[in-house]
Amino acid sequence: MLGRRQLREKAMQAIYAWKTAGEDSNQRLIEKNMLKGVDEIYDLYIYLLNLLVFQKTIAEHKIELAKNKKLPTQEDLNPNLKFVNNSLIKILEENEELNSYTEKNSQLTWDMLDTYPNIIFKAITNSDEYKDYMSNPEQSFKEDKEFIITIFEKYIAPNESIHEWLEEKNLYWADDFHIANSMVVSTLKSFVANSKVNFNLFKVYKDDEDRKFIVELFRSTIRNSSETIKMVEDKATNWELDRIAVLDLVLLQMALTEFHYFPNIPPKVTLNEYIELSKAYSTEKSKIFVNGILDRSLKELTKI
Repeated sequence: MLGRRQLREKAMQAIYAWKTAGEDSNQRLIEKNMLKGVDEIYDLYIYLLNLLVFQKTIAEHKIELAKNKKLPTQEDLNPNLKFVNNSLIKILEENEELNSYTEKNSQLTWDMLDTYPNIIFKAITNSDEYKDYMSNPEQSFKEDKEFIITIFEKYIAPNESIHEWLEEKNLYWADDFHIANSMVVSTLKSFVANSKVNFNLFKVYKDDEDRKFIVELFRSTIRNSSETIKMVEDKATNWELDRIAVLDLVLLQMALTEFHYFPNIPPKVTLNEYIELSKAYSTEKSKIFVNGILDRSLKELTKI
């Protein structure tokens, strides 16, 4: 599921789109696209889980091709089946939710003719991790699990080719690749040896409150835009408003909105969350500026 920071990140992207499109742009449409983008993270999550399972399909296909060669070797006829028998892959392969959702959304499947899964398979099977794993005659759930997590984190999650492919498949996916990757890793880590076929996969929202949070953060930041801009101007000594990068201004306005209109969120939590977002999205100079404004705002708020 998405954490609050990731929900803030999606709201930030939507508010940035609203600002750059012009503040008289269609707010309702931007909000609709924001929520659609959040929902489609689940599709990407399923697509990546299927990509992992598909590595077994490729392995089985290559084993059959080798057996049917004109002059197969003993190794071809008696292949090492440790990878295709990996217990974590089997749990995923049999998961009811994964299978049911994929059946209803056939665009989330992979094909043997797709280039990228085969590129990944080649990278995996040429790796030292794969060679070490396959050379161990023993098979345990612990080793199976560690191996699958390792190959996902090392050969799928950071893969630039997959990132480019996702960008072509879905406009939202390229920006959300890192979020879906973290969901996949969390899912893999949550499996145990006796995980059942009805094991629940991760959801995008933890509960209804999370969905309400992102909607209200988006709407409230826009609704109170004039007020929070004035707050920024008051705190930004020696800085003209037009010198502040649009994204930095969005982060400041969102944080100030939370400070003043989200009483259930401790201000220090808000401060820390937007400091982390500024680290990820702002330049070093901008980050220092954003942090300074928020720190002064919080100190002023705590005096009230």
